[in-house]
Amino acid sequence: MPPARPPDAWLGLDVGTSAVKALLVDAEGAVRGEAVAPLTLCVPEPLAAEQDAEAWWRAAATAVRACRVQAGGLAVRGVGLTGQKHALVALDDADRPLAPAVLWADGRAFAECDEVRNVFPAIGRRTGALPLPGFLVPKWLRFLREDPARAARVRRLVFAKDFVRLKLTGGWATERTEASASQVYDFRSNAWSPTLLRFYDIPAEALAPVGGSTEVLGAVGAAGARATGLDPGTPVVGGAGDNEAGAVACGALGRGRVAITLGTSGTVVAYSRVRGAAGGLSWCRHVLPGGYAATGTVLSAGRALRWVGEAAFPAGGDEAAVVAAAEAADPTAAPLVFLPALVGERSPVPDPLATACFVGLRPSHGRGHLARAVLDGVTLALAETITLLRAAGVEARTLRVTSGGAASGLWRRTLASAAQLPVTAVSERLGPALGAAILAAVGTGAGPLEDLAEAWVRPGAEDLPDRAESERLAALAVYARAVRTALRGVGAPGDPRRRPREP
Repeated sequence: MPPARPPDAWLGLDVGTSAVKALLVDAEGAVRGEAVAPLTLCVPEPLAAEQDAEAWWRAAATAVRACRVQAGGLAVRGVGLTGQKHALVALDDADRPLAPAVLWADGRAFAECDEVRNVFPAIGRRTGALPLPGFLVPKWLRFLREDPARAARVRRLVFAKDFVRLKLTGGWATERTEASASQVYDFRSNAWSPTLLRFYDIPAEALAPVGGSTEVLGAVGAAGARATGLDPGTPVVGGAGDNEAGAVACGALGRGRVAITLGTSGTVVAYSRVRGAAGGLSWCRHVLPGGYAATGTVLSAGRALRWVGEAAFPAGGDEAAVVAAAEAADPTAAPLVFLPALVGERSPVPDPLATACFVGLRPSHGRGHLARAVLDGVTLALAETITLLRAAGVEARTLRVTSGGAASGLWRRTLASAAQLPVTAVSERLGPALGAAILAAVGTGAGPLEDLAEAWVRPGAEDLPDRAESERLAALAVYARAVRTALRGVGAPGDPRRRPREP
């Protein structure tokens, strides 16, 4: 009798900001293997956010090997990739990084954003997003200006997940959710815009061919197989940016379901048939062909909780301890406003030089109140972003929440009350990696996207709005918006655009 064929499985690989996650999912949608390899964020100067691109690949190989050991004898039928969007990696003619990868949270290219707006006022209408420092174009212009000799040596510009794709397959490709967020993409032709590339002096040959999220864009090569233990020839699909893959992992592919990823940042993603105006929302291609992903990003979500833990709690305070202290604090004792713009802000009001702040501090406040204010502040920013979605005509009836913050009952309940919508935790441990695995399964013939997302995604219990909490948060939101407006008028120390007037 011939040996039994090993069970099928699909690998999702998520190149995050704090770690690379590998996930193996079988044909029933059950997780059979899961591994995480940490990454280091480098901040060499204020507003900077950099990583070593080679560290992404080392972490990816480590996570995949550990995941396969945990899963046992499964046959990996396909690989899906996802990861932090907007990372700029410049490679030379030997595909070696010319400089550290500049991440989505990097805020140094604010002057270049002003330059783009001044010379191209219609950029938001043309590209679906306003220029912000974390996006490809401002970072490329800064690179050209500050290091023209090195910029002249650039052969490829790649995104985070596509750098891992290059190492894994030896092939060069990207997909539409990432390409269409670059501000050099033509939505009409679904291709790079020659006009915009010339306008920004980006060599057309430096950008990868663009495919679909479920399209097979390559296969595991010999070097990738040696590093990861995957079989040579295993298909690798296009995948998606982390926001869009997170929406797949939430089963939020329309029908009024809105995906919220509570990771380092907090992202709000919803499907739309039409593209709306840029501003506090950006618009890129969705994993569903022909649709758009309406996206809002609060740049510091989990990062803000980690920051308050490091700043105010003994021994740095892990996230669980910070959330426990927040839950124990009485938020009605002395209302406290926190604006979460630790690294500038993208949503609900884009401002690359915005800063975080507490307003309303009293001697009675302790570290638990600070933690609760941080959680409230991030949540109010997310709720205001959902209001922007509705104003743009995007249906929002339920919230599907994923990634680390989704495990917190307090955060889910606060979000439900702030947005006045039911909230369901989905795949909170798995996040975009599950979405990438689903895309791999679809691309290798396991079934249609909507069907697999419905079958493999397992929602948890639903949290409903609390009337008293909704009233508290609505009152706090009025103060938060007023503080944000006031600070935009005053500026902050080091902000070159605004200086306070002497009284």
